[in-house]
Amino acid sequence: MPTSLWRGSLSFGLVNVPVVLYSAVRDQRVRFRQLHEPDGSPIEVRRVCAVEGRPVPWSEIAKGYELEDGRWVLLSDEDLEAASPRRSRTIEIERFVQEDEVDPLYYDSHYALAPREEGAERAYALLSEAMRKSGQVALGRFVMRARESLVSIRPRDGGLVLSTMRFHDEVRSSEEIAAQLAEASAGRAEVGRAVAVIEELTVEFEPERYQDEHRAQVLELIEKKRKGQTIAAPPAPEREKPTAKPDLMRALEESIARMRDDGEDGRPRPARSRQATHGDGHARPPARRRRG
Repeated sequence: MPTSLWRGSLSFGLVNVPVVLYSAVRDQRVRFRQLHEPDGSPIEVRRVCAVEGRPVPWSEIAKGYELEDGRWVLLSDEDLEAASPRRSRTIEIERFVQEDEVDPLYYDSHYALAPREEGAERAYALLSEAMRKSGQVALGRFVMRARESLVSIRPRDGGLVLSTMRFHDEVRSSEEIAAQLAEASAGRAEVGRAVAVIEELTVEFEPERYQDEHRAQVLELIEKKRKGQTIAAPPAPEREKPTAKPDLMRALEESIARMRDDGEDGRPRPARSRQATHGDGHARPPARRRRG
């Protein structure tokens, strides 16, 4: 198991479940250090005063908030402590909402919740199973690293996942994009063909099918450099010049024909059930499955 990030309890009505929090994801990105090329030594980042040009020790560093007129308001650790949330070791569930009502834009970081001690498994399993059957997610708040966060808790693979959430004013509105599209409208035939393209590309979601190809290429490049091999950059592909007014219908028809002839990446397309369509080419939405 990874190192625990938080230990406390999950409060559900009068039920209190001791839990521990782990990161639900891991960062697999290839990371680099900045080096001085002539001698290969690491580059250090130092805190230097912009006016005096000298290194500044931590004891002389203060936190500042810049005002619109360019002035600064200095805040001490004691000042910030006064605004810190009430310290608590409890995740308090406040409400339940339908999972499909939560826009994914509100989700931020993801953590796995696990029962913390023997005897907590039964209450933990009860909450997980009840949420799975109801199709709902829990909303609540908790404090970690002196910061209060809005969180959602939802069942996953028999356990519970906690996601910190952005507040409403942190999510940008799409009104400007909607205004751009106000005068644009697609014909019924074009929509029908676009739906057909979507159907051709529709498969069951298999996470293991999608690999980080760029990371693999970077690691391969690093191995070649380690062996002293010369790396030659591939030629840049030619950019297609966009037409002033593309023929959408023709492009959609050609896309469908190509997919049906070759399949994705030249491989046979996986079998799948197709949605029924209306006479106008619009897809009939699938029946909503009962949860549980």
